[in-house]
Amino acid sequence: MQRSGKTSIEQHLKLSILKEKFSLLVNFTKLEDDNGNSLGFVLVFDNLTKLEKMQRMAAWREVARRIAHEIKNPLTPIQLSAQRLRRRYPEILNEENSIFDQCTHTIIKQVDELKRLVSEFSQFARMPKIQQATANLCQITRETLFLYQEAHKEITFTCRETEPIPIFSFDAEQIKRCLINLIDNAVAVLTIDSTIAGTIDIVLSLNEEKESVFIKVADNGPGIPEEDKAKLFEPYFSTKKTGTGLGLAIVSTIVADHNGYIRVQNNSPHGAIFIIELPLLHQKTS
Repeated sequence: MQRSGKTSIEQHLKLSILKEKFSLLVNFTKLEDDNGNSLGFVLVFDNLTKLEKMQRMAAWREVARRIAHEIKNPLTPIQLSAQRLRRRYPEILNEENSIFDQCTHTIIKQVDELKRLVSEFSQFARMPKIQQATANLCQITRETLFLYQEAHKEITFTCRETEPIPIFSFDAEQIKRCLINLIDNAVAVLTIDSTIAGTIDIVLSLNEEKESVFIKVADNGPGIPEEDKAKLFEPYFSTKKTGTGLGLAIVSTIVADHNGYIRVQNNSPHGAIFIIELPLLHQKTS
């Protein structure tokens, strides 16, 4: 400011504090009296982190909407054409090692996969507004986990409360969707290496002031590299070879719509823990 002669300077800073990244707009203003004598400086810090995240999310939703719209239209005629060819020429299908059979089957299968991806894009593009109502978080968590216990006998699943969780107001369907995404990811990393005795533990607890509930989903998989943690909840970022990279972005959006927070940390001795924090709104007392 002394070199430029300006009385005010604005600077955009990117900082990392306790492994959390912040975007700050800093304004330095010089104070002077009527005679031009310096009275000191005023520093104003504007935290733009949430605003920038919302702007990025809105931009990615528009991208998802456009992708879904452009891809969806030609998929059905492609699939119907392949199915019609199979019905029209059954004699060719029955030939030994029929290339016609293999190619039409591949077309139909790959179109189904594209439809699944388009469905994910569409869901992300038009995330429904949350509908809060009093519900039992523990019951919903156990019901969700039961589905995986039956399907993946090789993995040990546990769910426990460190203390009774009160009935409170949240969108049960959306939070269930969060749990499914997190458990899906945990199952995926544990089934890659069959030599690991996989475990997925869900712990429900309250903060000290009894104002928030924590949902911790922990696995004993390979964990998440430090350099990936900052980008983990960004749309289209994925550590998996397949998938859209929208799962955790959807979870983050749902949690944010509940005025909650989500973060990830290392499990001990190895693995990852995803922690969702939700405010206890309109809790039911008995």
